Amino acid sequence: MGTDIIYWLIVFVSTLIGVSVLGFVAGFSPTLYIAQIAISSKTTRPLAYAASLMSGVLVAVLVLIILFQTLHLDTLLNFIDTTVRAVTVSVVFNVFVGAAFVFGGIWYLSHQELPKPKPSKAKQATGMFSVFGLGFVRTFISISGVTATYFAGNIIASISTGLLERVIYTLCFFVLAIVPFAAIVTAMQKNPKRLLAATHRLQTLLRRFNYRLVVGVGAIILGGSIVFFNIMMALFY
Repeated sequence: MGTDIIYWLIVFVSTLIGVSVLGFVAGFSPTLYIAQIAISSKTTRPLAYAASLMSGVLVAVLVLIILFQTLHLDTLLNFIDTTVRAVTVSVVFNVFVGAAFVFGGIWYLSHQELPKPKPSKAKQATGMFSVFGLGFVRTFISISGVTATYFAGNIIASISTGLLERVIYTLCFFVLAIVPFAAIVTAMQKNPKRLLAATHRLQTLLRRFNYRLVVGVGAIILGGSIVFFNIMMALFY
């Protein structure tokens, strides 16, 4: 009994840490951080615009993680009457996801030039809905964000033994996804000049570091692995 509790605690804590890290990665977007700072520095309602941006990020993450958890094989087995059908749905979905990763990786590699963030674009995002859409779209199509959410959704679906445990993991994932945006709001209120200077340094770093090559190659390898694994599962399950 005592050993079982200790084992459960180890699994729970390690999963919580892993999901937290993935949550941070899912919401990580230097482009959105720069956009948030640019918008906040040019509006009299920085909190409202920050809330709209964070809402867009959260909705995108919510849609993705629900999708990945729902179409996980362990979840499908609870709703589909036969194992064959559940495996078929899971395989088809994951092959599609893997192919999307491969396509996205190829797209990243074929667009090596990093577009320079333009203040004019930030100025154009003056409406709350525009800012919300910016957060949603950038997160929903982000390879790193989708990858982190894919892994988090699968981990949560596999590890969770009950609804409460699943809710705790998911909430932790959400919180870590928006922590950087909340930190930016606080920094803008306390020391906006220092944050703006840090933003310029970040822009310079992004131009020097070819992160698109790393993300592109990683996405192709990950996508190919997902496709291969699921085809093998379909053949030998």
